[in-house]
Amino acid sequence: MDEDALMAFGAVLTIIGGLLERAGISSNAELAGMLRNMAAATDLSGPQYSGQAAYITAWSSMVQSAAMSLPEGGGKPN
Repeated sequence: MDEDALMAFGAVLTIIGGLLERAGISSNAELAGMLRNMAAATDLSGPQYSGQAAYITAWSSMVQSAAMSLPEGGGKPN
């Protein structure tokens, strides 16, 4: 996967995370945590999966960054 695709998919995950948070289903922080867990599990699956784990880790960081930049309450409209 090239860098543009990596960043684009991270942006899409961030949008999905925002929608899930707005709907009260899951917070961005929770989504980021689940992605971190998946990255760790993927990495433990063997060296042949280290590339996949690196992508998932990057996506987790993007979602976590978005979660940290949102105002209290996830940016829900009043």
